[in-house]
Amino acid sequence: PTSPPTSPPTSPPTSPLLSPPPPTLRSPIAQRSCGRSSSLPTANDPGDDSFCMQLYSPGEEGLINPTHIAIRRQVLEIRRTQSGKVYFQCGCCAHLPRGERAKYSTIAPQSLKNLYHAFIRFMMYHVPACDHIPQGIKELQPPSVTKDVKACGIKKYWRANAFAKGLRDSDNGRGIIYEPS
Repeated sequence: PTSPPTSPPTSPPTSPLLSPPPPTLRSPIAQRSCGRSSSLPTANDPGDDSFCMQLYSPGEEGLINPTHIAIRRQVLEIRRTQSGKVYFQCGCCAHLPRGERAKYSTIAPQSLKNLYHAFIRFMMYHVPACDHIPQGIKELQPPSVTKDVKACGIKKYWRANAFAKGLRDSDNGRGIIYEPS
């Protein structure tokens, strides 16, 4: 398997990054993930312990909410299964067996388009309930919910940033894979 990039991009991605490659250019990982509905590690598709990234990118201060930046930098990890499916996990409680973690410790959005909403669920339900997340992060003011043009731009930034890190929608639209360019 390909190793994850050692350093994230230093500038925010631009809109051309929102266009995924045509399915014919997909790697064998994209093909293997077809037909599977869940990205979470299972006995048949265990986690790949050699793979761990973060969504945070240097330079995103001022582009997205400071609370989101803190969670992206210090809490949420990008992980993958051995078949290449990507999921996002709380790095603060990942050492615990799944049954001992607070709800929503692991999220597996069905597409990059759903990544922002999955993250919001993670923030709303897991962050307050997880005893392993530092109190200073929990005390950050949650972002206010808005439905203006800026909110649409934020969602596009999240997708473009994930795409720049090598995250792609699987061919069947049921999950995210890691497929660096």
